[in-house]
Amino acid sequence: GYADVARKTPMTPATVMHSGSMGKTYTGTAVMQLVERGVLSLHDPINQYLKGFKAVNPLGEREITVHDLLTHQSGLAGNDAGSDFLPPRPLQEHVREGYGQSTFGSYAGTVPRWGAKVGEKFIYSNFGLATLGYLVEVTNPEGLSFSEYVQKHVMDPLGMTSSQYPPVQDARHVRPEIFARMSTGYALLGTVRIPTPTIYFADHPAGTVVTTPGDHIKLLLAYLNRGSYNGYQLLKPETVQAMLTPQSTRDARQVGLIWMLGNQGKPDSWFGHGGAHMFGWHNDFRAYPEQDFAVAVATNAWDMVLWGDATWRPAYWLIEDFISSWITREKAGTLRAVPRQTWAWKTSYVIGLTMAEQLKGLLAITSPLTPAMIDTLARQGEEYSPAAGSKRIWDPAGFRAGMEDMLSLKLTRPNIQEFVRSNRLRILPEEVYLLVRELRGRNGLPNVGL
Repeated sequence: GYADVARKTPMTPATVMHSGSMGKTYTGTAVMQLVERGVLSLHDPINQYLKGFKAVNPLGEREITVHDLLTHQSGLAGNDAGSDFLPPRPLQEHVREGYGQSTFGSYAGTVPRWGAKVGEKFIYSNFGLATLGYLVEVTNPEGLSFSEYVQKHVMDPLGMTSSQYPPVQDARHVRPEIFARMSTGYALLGTVRIPTPTIYFADHPAGTVVTTPGDHIKLLLAYLNRGSYNGYQLLKPETVQAMLTPQSTRDARQVGLIWMLGNQGKPDSWFGHGGAHMFGWHNDFRAYPEQDFAVAVATNAWDMVLWGDATWRPAYWLIEDFISSWITREKAGTLRAVPRQTWAWKTSYVIGLTMAEQLKGLLAITSPLTPAMIDTLARQGEEYSPAAGSKRIWDPAGFRAGMEDMLSLKLTRPNIQEFVRSNRLRILPEEVYLLVRELRGRNGLPNVGL
């Protein structure tokens, strides 16, 4: 695709992206380096480090610790990262002022700043990460700013030459050779894309990294290798283990120290973190220790309509699932070759599967769907080009094949599910979600039970 649509600038491995909350993993790494050095303690109250103010959760029942902030259990409510069109004030001023207020700015200041007692439950908090960044700033023995500390002790030693964690993401604060490769972010509403305005975060330690996927993945590789990468021991092995050990729960997913953890105890277990920069970038990176791979995915689009919908599967999840599923089947010996087909043929094949399943399965129409009727549907099928991203996705032959395959089944849900997992499917199982995504679908084919 394009790093900038208007200029037709192509997306390349050198294109720089805004990390969003993936940057939290750098903040957590910096905090744990200082814990290792003994200048921060995981379980002491953070108030002993704050300068000239206190952080007090009015709901009780104890003081907030570094551990609480790393696991999103301080009681702070979710917030908008201190978003603004103007560059933010210094971090210390922002954090100090924040703890003196009872609400966040969203919806005319009606969103409460506190949502639970300390340690009571997981609530994802950007302001909590801003607090951690401030702690890095005021406790590191070198007197570095938060951004300077991360650059010196995380990014540079890992060889991340296209990465920076600036307090402000503009030409004054980002190195010229990085800023020149910055992508344009887009807000998506259906088939409409709108270049996002420049939005700054006062909670900048919550996620203002600018990077490339090839740079960004080096942090994952260090964690995969017991804290070591490029000859640099980023963290001690025991620290890495502690950070990747479940500490709390977010919905059905477990959380370590900053890191999100998935499928724990299973062959496809992973650790990672997503990231989104309002309203133009959506990203994720994950490492799968048992499958021995890591992946970083960056996209310069934010779906304004589907954001927050629990059934929505963003593109980066589909890519990660594709790789993990492929490796799983490869190890199990069930990976198979399929005939080469165009993407249009495969997409039309899925359309054919869906049409036949809906007509004969869902509607339970008992009269025959004849070859002549199928041929008419194939010939009359038309494509609404904007929804297809201006690319052709309609292939009558693929549509016919999908219809034929679905009509060969007794259309019960178990039979359909078994077919999708079988060698009779003429595309790879990993491709199905990607193809549905191409059709602007959400979480799979209706009633097919994927």
